[in-house]
Amino acid sequence: MATERIPYPSNVPADVQALLDARPPRNVFRMLAHAPSLMPGLMELTGAVLYRSKLDVVLRELIILRVGNLCGSSYEVGQHRKIALAVGLPQDKIDGTARDADPALYAGAELAVLRLTEQVVRTVKADEAVFAEVVALLGHERAMEALVIVGLYVMLAQVLETTQVQLEAGGGPDQKDVQKIFGGQAKA
Repeated sequence: MATERIPYPSNVPADVQALLDARPPRNVFRMLAHAPSLMPGLMELTGAVLYRSKLDVVLRELIILRVGNLCGSSYEVGQHRKIALAVGLPQDKIDGTARDADPALYAGAELAVLRLTEQVVRTVKADEAVFAEVVALLGHERAMEALVIVGLYVMLAQVLETTQVQLEAGGGPDQKDVQKIFGGQAKA
């Protein structure tokens, strides 16, 4: 098993420690504590994405899982498979994010955001047809949120993979704990 390429910091500023203490322990945030001037903003952005964005939670998780799979980020995929289940994404669609968007499995906005994600990750810029479809389906605000989510999770995948951050002991939080945090986001 690989180990982290740099150790987690043992002494961080009090304000950063307070941020770490306010959330469940996650290795990604422990590693980001090496950049104490950037970490608060990154935690605020991830919090906004996970708890305050207007983009449908299923679309959000499809994007994050596809980014994680495209970037080879086992940490990202491992954490977000659990969140995707908690928000009501069926297992076959979760598994499908390991492959290019399949019109036999996804349709409508799901297919559109997966195609957008694939193009932005692979070539930086989505083509006109895919981008226009996403904007038509989601509107400007949610389309922008989708793009920000792609960019944020590509950056996180790069940090996670370069530093070799591992899932927390036991594979991270169990599904029951994830369900408590994100289950309320599932559509009734």
